[in-house]
Amino acid sequence: MNEFLNNINKISPLSDEAAAELLQLTKTATYAKGEQIHNEGRICRHLFFVKSGLVKHFYFHNDNQFVFRFFEENQFFIATDSFFNDLPAEYSTVALEKSVIHYLEYEEFERLCRQYHSFESFARKFVSIVAYTAISNLKGLLYLDATERYAKFIREYGHLQQRISLGDTAGYLGISQVQLSRIRSKK
Repeated sequence: MNEFLNNINKISPLSDEAAAELLQLTKTATYAKGEQIHNEGRICRHLFFVKSGLVKHFYFHNDNQFVFRFFEENQFFIATDSFFNDLPAEYSTVALEKSVIHYLEYEEFERLCRQYHSFESFARKFVSIVAYTAISNLKGLLYLDATERYAKFIREYGHLQQRISLGDTAGYLGISQVQLSRIRSKK
């Protein structure tokens, strides 16, 4: 659990009391490769942290898979559209490999925010990071062509290339695997 707490403290340091209570409330689950962590259409009731493994946010549209984001070790994730708005999520999260995930239930997240200013500061900064990342990814889709999106993908996720399938890479870029192969052959 040290990585979990260390990564929270990197975002915003917690008081000793908040940290101790957070660690008591945090649970752990292990997901097999291909196992759903969160399903589209369900309300996301957890803040997740990847202790080990790799997961992705994705959805299907017209039989095409679109990948929003990958999360590796020491990263937090939520179904953003659902977690903060108490609405069914419009996408799913799946383990791309065996993954150990720490999680905090939403009710406990809210209670910690009310009880500890330091946790509320973490929550606010976490939301800012989520919003910034979403805007950055959207700008990439709007302003960059497929070759430029691939270059951005390599900068952000190049260290994970051996762990991410070509299909998931193409789904993240919003192109077909054939288009991805053409782009890669030009490099």
